[in-house]
Amino acid sequence: MPDADPIYLRRRLSAQLQAARKNAGYSQPEVANEMVWSLSKVMRLESGRTKISITDLRALIGFYGIHDDTAAELLAHAQEARRQPWWQEYRGVLSEGFKSYLGYEASASIVRNFEILFIPGLLQTEEYARAILTQSLVPEKEELLELRMRRQERLLQTSSGTELHFLIDEAALRRVVGNATVMRAQLEHLQEIAQLPHVRIGMIPYEAGLYPLLRSAYVIFEFPSSEQDRIVYLENPDGSVILHDKATVDVQRTVEDYLEAFWEVENEYARPVNEVAGST
Repeated sequence: MPDADPIYLRRRLSAQLQAARKNAGYSQPEVANEMVWSLSKVMRLESGRTKISITDLRALIGFYGIHDDTAAELLAHAQEARRQPWWQEYRGVLSEGFKSYLGYEASASIVRNFEILFIPGLLQTEEYARAILTQSLVPEKEELLELRMRRQERLLQTSSGTELHFLIDEAALRRVVGNATVMRAQLEHLQEIAQLPHVRIGMIPYEAGLYPLLRSAYVIFEFPSSEQDRIVYLENPDGSVILHDKATVDVQRTVEDYLEAFWEVENEYARPVNEVAGST
């Protein structure tokens, strides 16, 4: 797995601090009173919206009675969370939601991506990606294209340690993006990428009919730490949404539903990419 992204580490650290507070039996107002902080500061630290200083973290570690390896882990996470992410130079063209997405993508041990309309971004050739971005309304097309290619370099190398699972509806294969030459090169690229040991690409043919969650493209991130919940990124017509808040049963149930649907489609409907792409 690539080095964990600072944004991911900050969110993980905030979740660990929240769990430590609850285990110690304190409320957020009690922590604020003891630390002589505002309540809003405690809430921001536990939500991951604010970086925590090493001094403040040491104070919380002492107050919560955290010792030895756990304390060392928290301090290490705090140090790592303060470095700049690899995508720092593109920060100006990224939404806050996509920054979080990149953090999860860079830190996941398993990425599962289901797409209906287009070839997944991590599998697109430069010509295919350029054709899509040309039709988009975003002004920073070249920067986003470069970012997409760099994401591929990081995750498609066999040393990345990240398992990549892709499910692609046949509609994405049949739709000509750019022109016939661009599309043929794209399909050949899929066949090449499918040979990588850490990549699995399945195509769902039209004959599969209706199947679970056909209407929504999504990405599922799974992480090496059992403390980190799975995260689902949904792509909707009116914008993209990340589900990662386990505070409600409904959200967690939704995450599990998407994971179960991915497994079902992968095991029951998908064909190898060489079989389907070669027939188009």
